[in-house]
Amino acid sequence: MKKCYISDLRKVFQRAVDSVQPTTIFSTGGYLHRVKSQTGETIRVGDQAVSLENKKCHLVGFGKAVLGMAVQAERVLADRLVSGVISIPNGTMAKFSGVPEMTLSAGSVIQVHEGALNNLPDENSMQAAKRILSLAESMTNNDILFVLISGGGSALLPIPIEPITLEQKTNLIRNLARKGADIEELNVVRIAMSQTKGGKLARAAGDAYRIFSLVISDIVNDPLHLIGSGPTVEFKEDGRTARSILEKYQLWNELDANIQDVFTKTTPKNTKIMENNFVYLIGSNKIAANAALQCSQEMGYKTCILSTSIVGSLDEVVQKYSFFLKKLLAYLRHNIDERQFSATYPFGQDSLSRLLDTIRSCNPGDSLCLILAGEPTALVKGNGKGGRNQELALRMSRIFYENESLRTLGFLSAGTDGIDGPTDAAGAIGSSEVIEKFLETRKMEDLEDYLERNDSYNFYKNLGQKDFHVVTGHTGTNVMDIHLIIVPVPGVHKL
Repeated sequence: MKKCYISDLRKVFQRAVDSVQPTTIFSTGGYLHRVKSQTGETIRVGDQAVSLENKKCHLVGFGKAVLGMAVQAERVLADRLVSGVISIPNGTMAKFSGVPEMTLSAGSVIQVHEGALNNLPDENSMQAAKRILSLAESMTNNDILFVLISGGGSALLPIPIEPITLEQKTNLIRNLARKGADIEELNVVRIAMSQTKGGKLARAAGDAYRIFSLVISDIVNDPLHLIGSGPTVEFKEDGRTARSILEKYQLWNELDANIQDVFTKTTPKNTKIMENNFVYLIGSNKIAANAALQCSQEMGYKTCILSTSIVGSLDEVVQKYSFFLKKLLAYLRHNIDERQFSATYPFGQDSLSRLLDTIRSCNPGDSLCLILAGEPTALVKGNGKGGRNQELALRMSRIFYENESLRTLGFLSAGTDGIDGPTDAAGAIGSSEVIEKFLETRKMEDLEDYLERNDSYNFYKNLGQKDFHVVTGHTGTNVMDIHLIIVPVPGVHKL
């Protein structure tokens, strides 16, 4: 892999992250405006316009992007904002100290609480959640409540239903995640245990004149009822209950009878949220993918978005990517024809058509930059340190090294929140060079040991090559993961 590819992958990823920063979203999306006229003041939220006459505005929020969202909302609402509470990840204020777009006004009425170390609910986030719930319950017909929600919101709004303790809730969700439960399954269980999730926060604020939720999605395909576990959104049943999910992963029988009783009594039902409640999706991984597309095009790459809905286990994703890339290189080298390539294409007909058009536009010396996004699931079996992005990059590095046709490819997998598992890395670079450098001093058996222990973080750290670790720190936003693949074009297909 060319050295410049590493730099280019980082730049494209950073552009993707920048595009979903609250500052960018609020300035380009037009979702929140305060309008003054001779007849009075109104606040415009999405497609709604509400008079501010005799109305007070309040704000609550929870999630990795919420500090920046709160700053933007505060600037719009200004003196109309009379109270607020936000729950944000540990270390956010220090990380963004002195950054204007992440700094609330002097004397701000918004209370800031930090918690959820390593993206896990804790006592600090539970106390913040209780204050948020209390503010919601205090709403009257003279109040407008703004609810800011982003990825990580579930861990920052934890109020379990008694007698479930926060520790029991956290352990149960952790065990589910370790067994391979996907984000939707995790959220169904969270909702069943919570006093705020699954539309319950909106119902607590039911006396408000209006409830406006602004949401940045961290779930594939943007299901509003599951983002942050849907605290202001009608819960939509899909046939799965918390009990059925816990039974699926052999955890139901491990629960105490009094905890089982909570799940039995609180199985979520379809509940219509009030007519004063409005929810708007303002940010998603589609925005990030399009920004990556534009950035890579500006760099001279032939670019195509293949999918923004990557899910499944890492095993499945590695197998899919490996199979696809082998077929792609075979097609580019004229070893198979377009029909054969298309027959096994795994990402859908729409992106296939775009990819074929992109390939036909290539000239000698061009490289493809292929963009994917989503959130695979890492099944943790070992006791190592890592995250799904670093492990995916390491597994793809091994695939590239073991397949001569793929040795010139470059790969990046990183989380847009800057946090990959309980580590200080966002993700990592994948290439055959990663394995080549490792094998200068170690053996393939050692690589297998790292993978078996899910110890991808220490693999990259011990490699001693900062080029291959992607470390951004907490970014202040979250729209899941970005995967980038650079493919030098060995041959040219024309119509």
